[in-house]
Amino acid sequence: MPVPQKKFMGYTTTFTGNFELDRPLYDFQVLYLLEFARTRRVKRNEAMLTTIPDSLRDAVSLPLGNEGCYFINESHPEADASIIDDNRPPKGQPGLYCQWQPIFNGRGIEWNGHEKFYKYIEWLQYIIVNFIAQWDYELNGTVTWQGETASDIGKIIVVKNQIIEPYGAEAKLKTITSPVTVPGNIWQGLYAVHLHDSHVLASWIAALHSCNELGHPETAKWIEDNLIGLYGAGINRGFQNQETGEAFIPNCYPMGAS
Repeated sequence: MPVPQKKFMGYTTTFTGNFELDRPLYDFQVLYLLEFARTRRVKRNEAMLTTIPDSLRDAVSLPLGNEGCYFINESHPEADASIIDDNRPPKGQPGLYCQWQPIFNGRGIEWNGHEKFYKYIEWLQYIIVNFIAQWDYELNGTVTWQGETASDIGKIIVVKNQIIEPYGAEAKLKTITSPVTVPGNIWQGLYAVHLHDSHVLASWIAALHSCNELGHPETAKWIEDNLIGLYGAGINRGFQNQETGEAFIPNCYPMGAS
């Protein structure tokens, strides 16, 4: 049953039901996935993590992963020093928290009851690909969701490790974990602003002024035209030059905040 939620800033979706596994997870797999769901997923320095014990990850035979994506021992005294960016997830992960976790007997996957679960389709796709399928399990079942608005209702259907409803889960995960592609001239303007002051792009008003001052009025117009959507997504995921493939990730903290 869904856990009752109070309304806070942000948006909360509740989920009913669970997905079933073809056989129970081992205890150490359950413990790892519980910790994975509990911990904030942040970019880390892999080299610094090599000296930090991470017994549950070792038990499931996972590497540290790109930017420490599989690391879970965040309570270790040296773990904080490994953080590169505590407001962005490691490469390949769709958000800062995964709120899918094993059910109590290890026979399925369910929502952990916490508020503000964003990118839940992408996160489900991620754990199927990186954990469930890798450990040779099969996931099936249907979970329904209800958002804060009455019309925001639906269901997630998984058949043999494939999310068949809603359609396009694999593409959603790829999109949300990839840089925003922009025309070459727009990218040049964004990158010029980034090089001038890496904090400026976090403030769209400051970014507009900087674009114009640096001689990139077309980039300023692009920011205004794409403020809701591509620009905000690029601040989180980075911008990629569609002509050259070059990419960068802005500093997401406003001036004076980091």
